[in-house]
Amino acid sequence: MSRRGVERGRRLAHGAISRALYAVAFANPTLRVFFLGLTAGLLAWPLWAAEPPVAAQAMALAREAATAAEADDKAGYLAKMEAAVALRPDFPRMLVNLAAAQLANDRADDAIATLEKLAALGAHSPVEKSAEFGALRGQKEFLAIVKKLAANLYPKGDGEIAFSLPSMTGVIEGIAWRETTGEFFFGDAHNRCVWVRAGATKDDKRGEGVVRRFTPEGEDLWGVLGLAVDEVNGVLWAATSAVPAMSGFAQPMDGTAGLAEIDLATGAVRRVIPVTRRPGDQQSHVLGDLALGPDGSVYLPDSGGPTVWRLAPGANALEAWVESAEFLSLQGVVVAAEAGALFVADHANGLLRVDLGSREVRRLESPENTTLIGIDALVRAPNGDLIAVQNGLRPNRVLRIALGGGGDTVMSVTVLEAAHLTMAAPALGCVASGGQFFFVGNAGWTRFDEAGAGPTAPRPVPVFRTKL
Repeated sequence: MSRRGVERGRRLAHGAISRALYAVAFANPTLRVFFLGLTAGLLAWPLWAAEPPVAAQAMALAREAATAAEADDKAGYLAKMEAAVALRPDFPRMLVNLAAAQLANDRADDAIATLEKLAALGAHSPVEKSAEFGALRGQKEFLAIVKKLAANLYPKGDGEIAFSLPSMTGVIEGIAWRETTGEFFFGDAHNRCVWVRAGATKDDKRGEGVVRRFTPEGEDLWGVLGLAVDEVNGVLWAATSAVPAMSGFAQPMDGTAGLAEIDLATGAVRRVIPVTRRPGDQQSHVLGDLALGPDGSVYLPDSGGPTVWRLAPGANALEAWVESAEFLSLQGVVVAAEAGALFVADHANGLLRVDLGSREVRRLESPENTTLIGIDALVRAPNGDLIAVQNGLRPNRVLRIALGGGGDTVMSVTVLEAAHLTMAAPALGCVASGGQFFFVGNAGWTRFDEAGAGPTAPRPVPVFRTKL
């Protein structure tokens, strides 16, 4: 649900699968051993018995490459990394590892070319500080690459802080906008509640911007993450999950998650529909986002397991709507009814398309010199493009993803915002007034440790706005 630096807090809402994938895709070289210990269990996952997805194959090769490097098998290190990058050239961390392997095999020109590809992705890695690239220090070609990588950290885009939520003590992850009233709703993973920011009324704008607790004290919610307004049924839907950062967390709660139905007028919690554990289910379920279908269905990706859950209209239980080996670390989700598809972001696998009819799952390839790894939030722009918050890459970015072929292909990826100080730890977003994109600029996950303890000092939470 973010990259290294934000990742410690965000890991609280992910299972071992997500942590393993982060380690190889984004982590520093020191985490290679961490990856070794986790991937063995990852690759034994029953859904992959036939053939692992390409991302898993690439990560298995990267694991084998790390083993070869530790054994000082330079040729094996290079061969495995070349094979891994051939499968997934959009993984920034793998490009860094490939460049290191090339340099270890006295192929300095190839290492420079690989780092050029990393810079072209818009990513950054402090390669000038890494001992692995010590042999290149002082060379003009390497210094030029270092400058290009550093340039990716420069702020981009004309976005701005739309407003701030004052005196927040929790983890503000979710956001939703109600068009009829102009209200913004915010999910708090620590305080286990929803906050509402008043919109202007037709006759009186003096109350605009006032923030108050929306759900009453004592309501039976876990940490509140993604939100969606259902005006037709008068409901605010909320993805709620027991994460260690939440107040009152206890170990027996771990892995518990559900969908909350909240009265849109009063804030009362009508019901919480839990994920039902099946016999032998050891997954740590985390429901972090949700989307509404045209028929009133609610779709919820599970960050802790390979499942998208659905609440069908009139149903009283969540169904495992689709499961797939391609689901590695599910995050944001949108429904595109006219394309007959559900799009879901996978932090470790990119952008996936699920056919609403057949439920076939397919990963959409990113265009050359782009990467869709590390996406958290996913919404639709008024023109049908996808808008993504990519917080699993350094720097954090907001992307516009243009689709073609009825949603079957990614035509282009454009960076709308990147590297602003006020989006240091971005979370979920929504399209609101004027068709602009609003998102939480700093959720606050890193304020809480893995035991759930954290500072209670109030802080303003910036809500960022960018024009679409």
